[in-house]
Amino acid sequence: MLTLNKISKIMNTVFHLSSADEINEDLIKSIKAAFKNKPISVTIEEDSSIPNWQKEEVRRRAKYAKENPESLLDFDDFVERFEKKLLDEKG
Repeated sequence: MLTLNKISKIMNTVFHLSSADEINEDLIKSIKAAFKNKPISVTIEEDSSIPNWQKEEVRRRAKYAKENPESLLDFDDFVERFEKKLLDEKG
């Protein structure tokens, strides 16, 4: 996918690749042809988008927690009870 954004007089070109394996000579040649002797900057950034299923799961859990606050656990209380249970089982 190629995205071209014109910001004032500066052209910003974004190449979205599914993996680094898609970088090939044709891509390099097209960049050279598009920008010729102009100075350019190349920024490599890992795509770390959150999958939609995960966003939906977070929304579902947040809604459940809001509707059922009694189901929530205090972390410190949980750890204290868990440690006590472990000590009781060992003793």
